[in-house]
Amino acid sequence: MNRVAPLDVKSGPEDMPPVAARHIRVAEEFWSRQYADKTRPVPLAVVKERLMQTRDADALPNALVTKLLVEADLNQDGYLNYEEYMVFAEASARESRARLAFNRAALSVVPRGERTVEKRSYLQQYRCCPPALFMVTAALVEIGVFIFYAYDMGVPVTANGPAPLYSPLIYNPYRRYEAWRYVSYALIHSGYMHLIMNLVMQTILGLLLELVHGWWRVGLIYMSGVLAGSLSQSLAMPRAYLAGASGGVYAIVYAHLGNLLLNWSEMEFRWLQLVACLALSVGDISMALWDTYGSPTPSNTGHLAHLGGAIAGVLVGIYVLRNLKMRRWEKYCWWVALILYLVLIGAGIILNATLPVPGFFPSNDK
Repeated sequence: MNRVAPLDVKSGPEDMPPVAARHIRVAEEFWSRQYADKTRPVPLAVVKERLMQTRDADALPNALVTKLLVEADLNQDGYLNYEEYMVFAEASARESRARLAFNRAALSVVPRGERTVEKRSYLQQYRCCPPALFMVTAALVEIGVFIFYAYDMGVPVTANGPAPLYSPLIYNPYRRYEAWRYVSYALIHSGYMHLIMNLVMQTILGLLLELVHGWWRVGLIYMSGVLAGSLSQSLAMPRAYLAGASGGVYAIVYAHLGNLLLNWSEMEFRWLQLVACLALSVGDISMALWDTYGSPTPSNTGHLAHLGGAIAGVLVGIYVLRNLKMRRWEKYCWWVALILYLVLIGAGIILNATLPVPGFFPSNDK
């Protein structure tokens, strides 16, 4: 075991902030219950097994457990003594009370027999500082825009409409030269059910990604899905208006698939998440085919916007999400995802701007 400086008896728990002092007391209590004799070193394999699988270890801050699992055997002697253990405890005593509560809640759904160093390390990446502001901000802006137009239109807004077609934010096929509409349409929703469904999906799933990967990564995925959705839909239905954040929502949903690919061995319930993503894909494709070709009353759903957002979510997710354990094949996957996304977006922009098919797009209404 690596040699460390002796524990400074002058800086006991009573001299620390309350949360840090509690951290130290919990660590001491764990050692005392598991290993009564503080003078004898304990085999590191035994320590690691009890850290991951015993009920007492659930109260330990995740930073301490991760540090012990990863760093505690630097000299490969296979033992850990009480003094060294407490030095690690002091080094990780900066955990906040909210962080402790989150760790215990997250661990409650991880089977004890399946707790590994990788899963503990992934859990440690969840952070509330900086706060997850992008998805919250996006939701608040969308709610504010919806309320404004619900008042401005002067007609009752139902679950399914109407949408403010006169808005400078909505994607208007007759004003395609106003390039901002390819992104700003995500702020407009047709009816309160349209808004609620998008908000629920993007907030819950987006926050889970944002807590680990940061606001700018999630924001980039979301906006790439919004752009890919409008470019795809305008080519598939060139005379249709487009509203709603579904392109961004689908990008967030399918970014979880990219996250699974990058962090497969570190993810909890990975097979369940994969099956859920595949089931969503099959269901959405089936619904799109029925709505387009089989339904006697087709809806106005932008299915190609969903598809464009989903593809963008997978590709950009692979490229920008944090990879906690880089493997050789993932480097090639990273480059393929980046190049493929740039090619698809570039092609979408060029076709929308210069498609040489007379009458395909409606004439501009200036």
